Amino acid sequence: MPRSYGRNERVAAAVRRELADVLQHELKDPRVKNATITEVDVSPDLRNARVYISFLTDKQDEIKAAMQGLKNAKGFLRSQLASRLNLRYMPDLDLRYDSLLTESMKLDALIAKGLNKD
Repeated sequence: MPRSYGRNERVAAAVRRELADVLQHELKDPRVKNATITEVDVSPDLRNARVYISFLTDKQDEIKAAMQGLKNAKGFLRSQLASRLNLRYMPDLDLRYDSLLTESMKLDALIAKGLNKD
């Protein structure tokens, strides 16, 4: 049976798509050049969006600087979303670091190291 998508899932997909485009083409902060939107969860009332972001690095100082750059640019990100999406209320963005990619890179390195020993 196909899953029906509610409005908040459609809004989450649109926010993810447009935020990824803004990060890639509009945001000029060099600290966030490796940022990837992994997931967006929008609340049922569409007022809040939790945005999970990962980076193609495992250096904690670079990640911390990039997250600070994104938090400083939150107003710009919301204004870009508002101009691109036709929503009555623009969700407040809660930007969170998603460590899944970093953890999987570490796990891959450990596996490769273990395979090389054999």
